[in-house]
Amino acid sequence: MNLRSLLRLSLVLFLLFPFLFLFSQFQISQMPNAEELRWAFKNSFTQSFFSALFSLIFGLWAALGLVSLRHGSWRKAAEILCLIPNFLPPLFSLLAILNAVDFFPMGLAGIIFVHTAINFGLVAVLLARTLESRIGHVIELAYVEGASRHMIWFQVLIPMLRKELLYLGLFVFIICFGSFSVPLIVGGGMGTTVEVLIYEKIRLSAEWGEAIVLAFLQSLFIFAVSFIVGKGAVPPASREASLKAVAMPSGVVFLALCGLFYFYGYGQGVLNGLMKFERFAGMGPDILKAFGGSVFLGMTAGIFSYVALMLIAYCWPKWWFEKFLAGYVAPSTSLACFSFLILTPNEGFYPYIKIPIALVLLSLNGLFRMGWDSSLHALEQQIRVAYTMGASHAMIFKEILFPQISEKAGVLAGIAAVWTCGDFAVSRILAHKEVSIAMMTDSLMSGYRLDQATAVSVLIILAGAVCYCACKGGSYVLRRKFEA
Repeated sequence: MNLRSLLRLSLVLFLLFPFLFLFSQFQISQMPNAEELRWAFKNSFTQSFFSALFSLIFGLWAALGLVSLRHGSWRKAAEILCLIPNFLPPLFSLLAILNAVDFFPMGLAGIIFVHTAINFGLVAVLLARTLESRIGHVIELAYVEGASRHMIWFQVLIPMLRKELLYLGLFVFIICFGSFSVPLIVGGGMGTTVEVLIYEKIRLSAEWGEAIVLAFLQSLFIFAVSFIVGKGAVPPASREASLKAVAMPSGVVFLALCGLFYFYGYGQGVLNGLMKFERFAGMGPDILKAFGGSVFLGMTAGIFSYVALMLIAYCWPKWWFEKFLAGYVAPSTSLACFSFLILTPNEGFYPYIKIPIALVLLSLNGLFRMGWDSSLHALEQQIRVAYTMGASHAMIFKEILFPQISEKAGVLAGIAAVWTCGDFAVSRILAHKEVSIAMMTDSLMSGYRLDQATAVSVLIILAGAVCYCACKGGSYVLRRKFEA
């Protein structure tokens, strides 16, 4: 077995580790209670369905507002505003919403509200680009030919956008179905999802066999849905067109109000927390230690993500490997974390290594689909030409792949580092004490000190910015060294 084959096999085993390890450690002696499974699955399906539905409705409205801005600084600012909730860890959206809404509805309604707030902006940006590049020329032609707005909407826009809306809806559905942190915080007793039920099965009753079955069923369901989503890629057209006939400036107003709501809620919490500064007395050393822990965890996850992405590139292309990565579904967050929990001791320095590794395992599939796969596919022609001319795999990686993809890997690693800095759900399972600012924020939220939690969370942004810049800058330096 050569090096590339060994690395491919190692990556596959790493991604499948939670299932392989737990199946070898625990026997499935009892199946989950059918009524309990039905109830949790119903909750997961309900919140995912309505989160996707409302994300599509509000996302389409916002998208029609974005296309009215066309290009320029206003358009870029609006797109950044849309993507902020999806780019930042869910903790920030939770803090902003809980601060802004005095009587927040815990349970399914709360989960749907938070998921919609996080995801509709991403839907808006994707739909706006689809409208401009793929459907715009047909709308423009219909408008020039004198078709009414009603006719354009119901005979052109909706029919041509139906498939895209379906794929985007399924994409959001998958994200929400496997969500752990949001249901854990705002689900309450009546909003228990399959993911939270897995957590409770292991944490509260140590029913590992039932938890493994639940995780397997959840992964199987998500895989089936994601397989449908994977069929939805359609190459965009190259020409953009006028969309005056469907543009809705009210969508811009809606975006502005949502942004105001988000920043008002978060800003209000920060200011109220700082006004109670005396309550932070004595917390200085703990805050500094937690901040250092956040930076360390973020940088470690960023480095591991960078290495994992580069290993994928080094092993590229291989038909079965590509198919595996394209169809791979990350395991249950709870199951993956508990598998690492029992693998080694959970004291001392171990959590600082296990948390980044677990987060890389859970996020690598997302990073791969955030453009890494398309970057590698774009270079396949160069790889084939170089291989035909006698270049070795190591030379192809060093001379062709690495210089062209290092900075992209740095950006994706930086995103993983930011997510790690804001993680509290994985850390809550794998750490025996507060090792990061996110965990400290979670503890303050659990103690109903929301203002203090929001004020402390500002340090997560600082830690995330440090890690992101370090990952991006480090990848640039490495590229320059390889080119030298």
